[in-house]
Amino acid sequence: MLTFLPTVLKKLAFRRATAGSIVFIGAAVLCGAPAPANADPGADAPLVDDVAPSGIYQGEETQGCAWPTTVAVTGGNSLCTGTLIHPRVVAYAAHCGAGNKTILFGNSSQVGSKTIQTEFCRTNPAYSGVSDQAHDWAFCKLTQSIEDLPITPIVMGCEGNQYLQAGAQVAIVGFGNNSVNDTGAGTKRWAMTTLHNVIGNVAHVGGAPDAGICSGDSGGPAFVQYDDGTWHAFGIASTVTGGCSGLGTHSLLPAAAAWIEEESGIDVTPCFTTNGQWDADFRCGGFAESGPQSFGEWPTWCEGTPASGASSTCGDPYDAEADTTAPIVTILNPIHGMVYDSGTKLPIEIDALDPGWGVKSAWISIEGMDQPGIEYPPFKYGAVQFPDGVWHLTAFAEDGAGNLGESAEVTIYVGVEPGETTGGDSSTGGDATTDDPSAGTSDSSAGDDDDDSAPGDDDDDDDDASGTETSMMDSEGDGEGCGCRADDDARGWALAGLGLLGLLGVRRRRR
Repeated sequence: MLTFLPTVLKKLAFRRATAGSIVFIGAAVLCGAPAPANADPGADAPLVDDVAPSGIYQGEETQGCAWPTTVAVTGGNSLCTGTLIHPRVVAYAAHCGAGNKTILFGNSSQVGSKTIQTEFCRTNPAYSGVSDQAHDWAFCKLTQSIEDLPITPIVMGCEGNQYLQAGAQVAIVGFGNNSVNDTGAGTKRWAMTTLHNVIGNVAHVGGAPDAGICSGDSGGPAFVQYDDGTWHAFGIASTVTGGCSGLGTHSLLPAAAAWIEEESGIDVTPCFTTNGQWDADFRCGGFAESGPQSFGEWPTWCEGTPASGASSTCGDPYDAEADTTAPIVTILNPIHGMVYDSGTKLPIEIDALDPGWGVKSAWISIEGMDQPGIEYPPFKYGAVQFPDGVWHLTAFAEDGAGNLGESAEVTIYVGVEPGETTGGDSSTGGDATTDDPSAGTSDSSAGDDDDDSAPGDDDDDDDDASGTETSMMDSEGDGEGCGCRADDDARGWALAGLGLLGLLGVRRRRR
């Protein structure tokens, strides 16, 4: 999927900001379109040959679990490469397209790989085509979290100013061809090569006499190793000038971070704000220290791959001070005491703030039954249609230090007025009370990982790998989530539906 540019590429000037977040200013590689406002008017842009794309050229095959976060991105009759930058997010190139992609973890795109499906994939709408390497970003959100592999996070903030210097030795990894004859694709290869410069939102990497990228490496990472031994991703392979022995142009991942976070709803920069300011939470650590070295085997998800402690590249580590303060939790919707008509669909939204190491997850408990937790704001569940009756809701949040916060209880009335009874009244055979303030009040065990019914339980005994079990309600974006039915025992059935995941002990994976 790489697009080749001709061999003539004149020297491009660049300037680098020296403080604050990464700000790269200069010329982008353009053709057939006006230069962007920040382009260097003195830089000549190469012409683009309209030819079909033809792995890491002059690279070597990975062995065992080397470079485990470099993945094959397949689908749409194409092969590209991507990078696991978060347990649920793989970054790759926009020119590889979106659609129904499959992510393959391992050393081959054809055999022996672990296959992970995607919830969705999106390409940067600002990407305008082959000459727009500065916006060549895309990502896939995985259907499951890859918790067994330490990630290779995005280079951000002061890290870019320190490590992305001209002449730096960097690593490139991909599943592309290793021959100018367009052969060898499908095998993961890697090489150390040279970072030549950074211009605008692109970096120029490798090329003769060093190793370089080739077709199939599109979307693949350029990594740099920090002084603490961790590897971080800064580039997305976009185009190559002069064939597989030529200069590679990579779109910069730091420039894509804000868009990926907005579109995915996931914080992929746990050490920074999206503008590069240090803002570490409990996820700012555990980064990959393995590169070309192999640890463990793929059947066991490369068990033993080393990970770092808390990062302190641009500020204090998140655990520099103890966190003994529980999160502050509020139910924003529905509103306490409100009366709703029968059949009304109610979104449930929680506000959870933590002044310490950050919120690990938040969840709602309805009549004492914990619902699946949400790891990232907005902590919002899709619309739920409650059967008629009186319902008691409590929200919980756990922070990175294990402190548990609890909201005030919210009572709502659906199809009844306060003080009325309905089919859920114990006198009519239901299994819950109506107006008793103590009904549904959950104790602090809701966040205890020793309780199989608690969100975040790490006991695999009852884990349903099929993922087919459902609750009456899902987190926002996962469906309407109502399986309600009207019968004489509607409330009792609804409670079982609402608490299904908790009652069966299905665990909620968390970092």
